[in-house]
Amino acid sequence: MTPKPAEILENNHHAYCLSGDVANVRTYLFETLETKWGIRLKGNPDFYYEKFETMTVDEARVLKEFQARKSFSVGGKKVFVIEAGGITDQAQNSLLKIFEEPAENTHFFLLGHCVRNLIPTLTSRLLAINLGEESAALDQTEALNFLNAPLPKRLALIKKLADDIKDEKKTKTDALVLLQKIESVLYQKAKEKGGLSGKLFEDLEMCRDYLSDRSSSVKTLLEYVALIAPHNT
Repeated sequence: MTPKPAEILENNHHAYCLSGDVANVRTYLFETLETKWGIRLKGNPDFYYEKFETMTVDEARVLKEFQARKSFSVGGKKVFVIEAGGITDQAQNSLLKIFEEPAENTHFFLLGHCVRNLIPTLTSRLLAINLGEESAALDQTEALNFLNAPLPKRLALIKKLADDIKDEKKTKTDALVLLQKIESVLYQKAKEKGGLSGKLFEDLEMCRDYLSDRSSSVKTLLEYVALIAPHNT
């Protein structure tokens, strides 16, 4: 039987990624922390909630410093809730180090639109819980369609996306989300079956970094991805 979200949260995993309507997720999380975990949210120095438009590496380092401090209550839990529209790759890599070796009785929750754009190595260390409509981060249909397609169809999909961005029907963020989904699918495939080179993921990361640059060409970068990404078999 698949556990309900509240039951999963009671497992006390050290790091969670919560997707769904942001306001509903936040309300559900805070209620669960108070009623199920017994965490006092107001006036509690061991509870940290911060909202970012885009979380930077400096802000991630501050979080790292906070989580390393001793709890104010004996044997108490430290809970960190990060709500962000986005998290830079540098900040995600910094969070990765925190999540690999978390301090004792410390728990992290990521929510907000940032969950759509997490790097695969960070996602693999999070317990993902969908609390509403399926989010872009969990829906890999678009990436699977791309990876299952022969090269000519891949290039046609890229041209349409580039044209939609030019016509302002979509944005460069849509291209970045697609690339991150492709990377996530391939990363999962590598974990399960192996056979994919580290160079492939280095190149995908390079393309992702370039896509974040305003002056970069979406069409050129995704065409390169179309050439190097293996067929999803």
